[in-house]
Amino acid sequence: MPHRAALRHSPWLIWAIGAGVYFFGFIHRASLGVAGPNAVDRLGISATQLGSFIMVQLGLYAIMQVPAGMAIDRWGARRVLLAATLAMGTAQTMFAFAQSYPLALLARGLLGIGDAAVFIAVLRLAATYFPRRQYAYLTTLTGLTGMLGNLAATVPLVLALQNWGWTTTFLTSGAISLAYVLLLLRPAVRRGAEPAAHRGLTPPPPPTGLTAVRAVWGRSEVRLGFWTHFATLHPALVLSLLWAFPYLTEGLGYTSAAAASMLSVYIGANLVASFIVGPLAGRKPAWRTPMALWIAAGCTASLAGLVLWPGGIPPLWFVTAVFIVVAIGAPTSQIGFHLARDYNPAGSMSTATGVVNAGGFVGAMIASVAIGVVLDARAGESPGLLDYRWALSTLVVTSAVSTLTMLLSLLGVRQKALKRRAGGQSVVVHLTERPWDRLYERFVR
Repeated sequence: MPHRAALRHSPWLIWAIGAGVYFFGFIHRASLGVAGPNAVDRLGISATQLGSFIMVQLGLYAIMQVPAGMAIDRWGARRVLLAATLAMGTAQTMFAFAQSYPLALLARGLLGIGDAAVFIAVLRLAATYFPRRQYAYLTTLTGLTGMLGNLAATVPLVLALQNWGWTTTFLTSGAISLAYVLLLLRPAVRRGAEPAAHRGLTPPPPPTGLTAVRAVWGRSEVRLGFWTHFATLHPALVLSLLWAFPYLTEGLGYTSAAAASMLSVYIGANLVASFIVGPLAGRKPAWRTPMALWIAAGCTASLAGLVLWPGGIPPLWFVTAVFIVVAIGAPTSQIGFHLARDYNPAGSMSTATGVVNAGGFVGAMIASVAIGVVLDARAGESPGLLDYRWALSTLVVTSAVSTLTMLLSLLGVRQKALKRRAGGQSVVVHLTERPWDRLYERFVR
């Protein structure tokens, strides 16, 4: 029937399959947020070794961003998604049966490689099959899908680990990711996810290798996107993926259920913020980078309050407020993808998106390892609240430095845009010169 054929080739169906891969990829990525203590007991590892799981996973994720983007530009989003979900399902299956630290570390590394391409590929599907005016909406919707996966990796995952155990829980999640291979191999999806054939076009070959990377990084707007993503996302990743649960339980004395509930508050705030930040970024382009700067500064200030709170133990309302502020940073980081979308040609869009997407994960990798090293140096196997305060101070430092770098990058991009406008050239976002633009021109440039 015609309407069924149309449904099988619907852009929404193609996007939904990619978003489903991202949903379970996020469950895999965030699973150590509540399974960290289980991993310590099962594998007999230290805090530094636990942090190394995130270092390897996020490090490979960040390293693979540019190759993943280039692969999508060259071979298409569907083929790359197929390889990605196969890698993630295999990694989770390995992790389910791992009894030793090296095998578990290898599994998390493979997970990081597979996970690296998923978000970029789904955004490429959105950019290819939907009008430009819908890109902000689709970016937000994709991010929300990931947050739902993150939500599933809190209380539901704690209950699964308690009732099913380690092996069954991770084996089940891995098997579901492997099942997506069958969906991506369906002929209707395979034909529908080939934009050039669908439109009868032959796209020009994109630049490759270091040439493509240099061309993308050479755009100041892409560098701004990188630092925007770095500053706004990495505190959220560090807390939600690994260190929030141990900090809340071992540092503040929360029960496992209370700590998981706090992570659920984080996810809820993330979801609500996505409905606000995404539409604002799409409808008010001039608000995008200032909004991201304020949120990044708010993350730095709130984390500093957590570390410096008089008496050591912040009240519940303040801890909740910190998690909400940090949670807002996650959807705000998507502003970096708007910059990649607006300032790059189609042939290098996924490469630029990969460069931007590396930002937050590079920051999370650095901060996560630093926290683990400080905890091991101060307390070994039994860290207390003071140890966690010292450890989290490293996150305050990375947040402050990246926010300052983002500010300087933003002022540089504004200078470039103002000069273009003064020369009669068109600019993507209308700007009004401010006193800080003149100060930057005088003292920094």
